[in-house]
Amino acid sequence: MNRRPLRFAAVVLTLGVLWLTVGPAPWSTSGHEFAGGVLNPEAWTSDVTWSTGYISEIAFNVAMFVPIGVLAALLLHRRHWPLAFVAGFALTTVIELVQLLLPDRVSDPRDLVMNTLGASLGVLLVMAARGVRRAAAVASGPALGTADGSTATGAAAAAAASARSDSAPHVKVPFDELVGAGDRAA
Repeated sequence: MNRRPLRFAAVVLTLGVLWLTVGPAPWSTSGHEFAGGVLNPEAWTSDVTWSTGYISEIAFNVAMFVPIGVLAALLLHRRHWPLAFVAGFALTTVIELVQLLLPDRVSDPRDLVMNTLGASLGVLLVMAARGVRRAAAVASGPALGTADGSTATGAAAAAAASARSDSAPHVKVPFDELVGAGDRAA
């Protein structure tokens, strides 16, 4: 699989998210932040942090990071999918720490949690899609070896399996043939 377009999309999306989150804010943010932002333990335990804010803001924070999680999961080999969670968390942590230094931005624990949740949802969507794809490949019939050494799939595989006697040796099928080789790293 050629991952160059995914890498390009990931870079463009990351730059867009950075612009939205650390670029100039067109609104006033004075008085909306705990001193020290995400580094302040009081900000994490305050009722104000978790009971204020618009639903639209929370939904936007989640939705903005779903594509980040999707692209991170698609760019990494399926065996390394936990790193996609780490990538989403790392990006939002960097954003919140940079926002501490900017006078017109607010570093908020709620944003960190919602952004990480969005990235995690994106990773889970990719993992679910990969699972569905694998299940469909298995359900459609794995490639089975026939007596002449060729492989059969689908209905032909089912017919070959039912025609095979119990005394015939079992033919092992490589895993990549069973589920497809599309998730291999490029």
